[in-house]
Amino acid sequence: MDVLLLLGLLGAGILGAAIGKLARFPFWPLSGAILGAAAFHLAAGGAASVPWWWSFGAQVLIGTVVGAKLGPAVLRDFRLVLLPGTVAVLAIVAAGVGLGFALESVSALSRLEAVFGMVPGGVGEMVAAVTTLHGNSALVAGMHLVRLLIVIVSLPWLVRLVRRLT
Repeated sequence: MDVLLLLGLLGAGILGAAIGKLARFPFWPLSGAILGAAAFHLAAGGAASVPWWWSFGAQVLIGTVVGAKLGPAVLRDFRLVLLPGTVAVLAIVAAGVGLGFALESVSALSRLEAVFGMVPGGVGEMVAAVTTLHGNSALVAGMHLVRLLIVIVSLPWLVRLVRRLT
């Protein structure tokens, strides 16, 4: 990968995050960086992509941040949500697989891309899984990025709604 493209992609992500903060995007560091990097990627003609170690490093960093928040109180509370959380995750995965089958039947998508594009999971993990199975990883990445942006944008409104209802 050309170093200038890589620096441009990083700069566009940082600029997008800054614009996201100014524009008051929900979860502006993530949503702004996604939009900035995507805009750069499209402007570069799809030539810019990050090396594997960037994705790996980001996942390790996020995992470290999450792990650092776990303490005895969280672990005590975790046992209260283990069963309902497991049931909820299984239901969401089953719904994603069902929606994938439905999407396959009404579109030109293969079952592999439709199912992996609809099940929940991290963008990196789902793309890695579909790549291993020789599927269209770019399509699955696009589907998950759209899902991620929709969740990020709609979550603040949903939280406000839930708070009003309780």
